[in-house]
Amino acid sequence: MTTAQIADICDGRDKAIALWLGLYDTYHATRDEAARLTLGGALSLSCGRDWTEDTLTRAFIQSQPIDQRDKETGARQTIDARANFERVLTHTMDRRCWAALMEQLGFDQLLDQQARKEFHDGLRDAPVPFTPDNCAATFGNIWTNRRDLYLRGIANVFAKLDRRFRSHNGFKIGARLIIDRALNEWGSWDRYERRDTLRDVERVFLELDEKPPVSEGQSIASQVADAARVRGSLPTVIEGDYFRVRVFKNGNLHIWFERDDLLQSVNLLLAEYYGEAIGDGYETTEAEAAPAYHVTPAKNFGAFMTSPEIAAQVIEHARISIGQRVLEPSAGKAALASAARTAGADVTCVELQPGFAHELRVIHGFADAIEGDFLALDPAHYAPFDAVIMNPPFDRGRDCDHVRHALAFLKPGGVLVAIMSARAEYGEDQRHKALHRMIAACEAIYFHSRKWIDLPPGSFAHAGTNVNTVLLAIRKPG
Repeated sequence: MTTAQIADICDGRDKAIALWLGLYDTYHATRDEAARLTLGGALSLSCGRDWTEDTLTRAFIQSQPIDQRDKETGARQTIDARANFERVLTHTMDRRCWAALMEQLGFDQLLDQQARKEFHDGLRDAPVPFTPDNCAATFGNIWTNRRDLYLRGIANVFAKLDRRFRSHNGFKIGARLIIDRALNEWGSWDRYERRDTLRDVERVFLELDEKPPVSEGQSIASQVADAARVRGSLPTVIEGDYFRVRVFKNGNLHIWFERDDLLQSVNLLLAEYYGEAIGDGYETTEAEAAPAYHVTPAKNFGAFMTSPEIAAQVIEHARISIGQRVLEPSAGKAALASAARTAGADVTCVELQPGFAHELRVIHGFADAIEGDFLALDPAHYAPFDAVIMNPPFDRGRDCDHVRHALAFLKPGGVLVAIMSARAEYGEDQRHKALHRMIAACEAIYFHSRKWIDLPPGSFAHAGTNVNTVLLAIRKPG
């Protein structure tokens, strides 16, 4: 679509608004004249409005000033009826123009479920005015970032389908997925986001297989729902081009992927999105000798610095308080250490890189910061700590090594909160199994709380990686 065509749409939008305003003026002039001339006209104006009238219709027939509360300031203000109609009309026209152009350009196919929701949510209250400049900025941004949006969409799809897929190497060829309570007792989808997620997975496979999208009625989600409505035939198996789905009477679904070649393609795309910087895709054979610690530093020292927002979450989960002795084993630029000190803790920092260790001492005020490899420190030389907070290197499972070693520095009943790769929760090599055995012997920090807590996607985008991360929040046995 050319700039001239978009300009023509904008011109049509402006003319439509002008025509509606002219009709508004004519309507109200005629109505007022009728009220003056006849008793029936006056009585008709006193009738209550029908509740089915939509916002635009209500604004159209409104003749008296309206009293509104400003959503940002909370202040009440009186708005002229015609000005209110012009505002509602303009917003309505803008919503329709944005949605129509998105569909005509085919850009809705570039967006994943999250991006589509963000786009339409932005149209709900006060959409951005539909102008040539705004169109160029919005759709130009989508086009420029179409690859990133596409990759993010794939990552979001599989992360929603199963938490193991939050890390690209958690994706296992031929893995069986279980979606609990996907369907209700009538065979309908219990929650539509589960249906939409499965639809998005199918869309990804169709794109990778160079095939066009299928209609809702032909989708695997529709086939599953149709089978579930025939209660007497359950459990049953649905065979598709990309899935084999077993549907159970309790609404659970067991899903197998049928195309290993497409799964490999998905893995490559997920690896591109998450980035190779963390070296998280190592072969399990390399870790078979675990649980011995790595003896070499992580690639680029695994330096992905913690943002203030994530640091605040770590301090909150660890419940750092005044007077506690806290260890930060990979202090970096002091994001966690400074937050703990602000909370009143006495913080001991360890940092491998000499430059950062110098900054910890001279710039950040941690005069006793230890320069060296944390894994080489002997916990017997230190009084046990009340808490350990850490963002260790993820490279090749080193976060597992650091967490296992850090537990030895805690006093009984002490807490550990670690930022870890999402892979840490589900890794199945010996290094991860050694970590999981130690975690199993610990408690969650809070009663009935989880040990693994998902951090928001993109929590380390500021550091140049899209890798998904989790918090491990545990208490050492007393």
